[in-house]
Amino acid sequence: MKTKPLLAALAVAAASVGGYWYYSPYMAFKDIRQAAQRNDSDAFNAQVDYPRVRDSLKGQISARMSQELGANQDNGFATLGTMLGMVVVNQMVEAFVRPEMVMRALQQGQMKSGPNDDRVGQAEPADNRKVEWTLERKGLDKVIAYSQRPDQAEVDRDVGLVFERYGFSDWKLTEIRLGKL
Repeated sequence: MKTKPLLAALAVAAASVGGYWYYSPYMAFKDIRQAAQRNDSDAFNAQVDYPRVRDSLKGQISARMSQELGANQDNGFATLGTMLGMVVVNQMVEAFVRPEMVMRALQQGQMKSGPNDDRVGQAEPADNRKVEWTLERKGLDKVIAYSQRPDQAEVDRDVGLVFERYGFSDWKLTEIRLGKL
């Protein structure tokens, strides 16, 4: 007789833990988005794996550069230019991937910024606050967030923020997928 309530309690506990585990990326995305909106850099930085974000951007940009410049590999100067370009890309990504820039990408739903544009914490235009995000699961341990700004007709699936599971229910931003450069 006492086993039925115990089994019911275990079933409820298992369902609760399973539900929490399944919905944890959505809760983590909500937390990182709120941290970006509040300009809470400590809470935001705790959910971003900056070395992996930098490595992913370096890889994407370097691959695009070598693809575009690789057509002229028979020319020695083109090869030298490609190598110099790779060095510049690495330095550019190191300078670009700062907490302020990643936070702005999450606030505005895009990676664009103007020269000398370090205005994190200042009021953004009204339509920048209306960015909608769509989360798409890619397996059990990866979620990609796509943005849709008010001036877009549909979700931009070229640019995505990739979150990966760390532990049971912790998630971190590990990659920014760039569309056409």
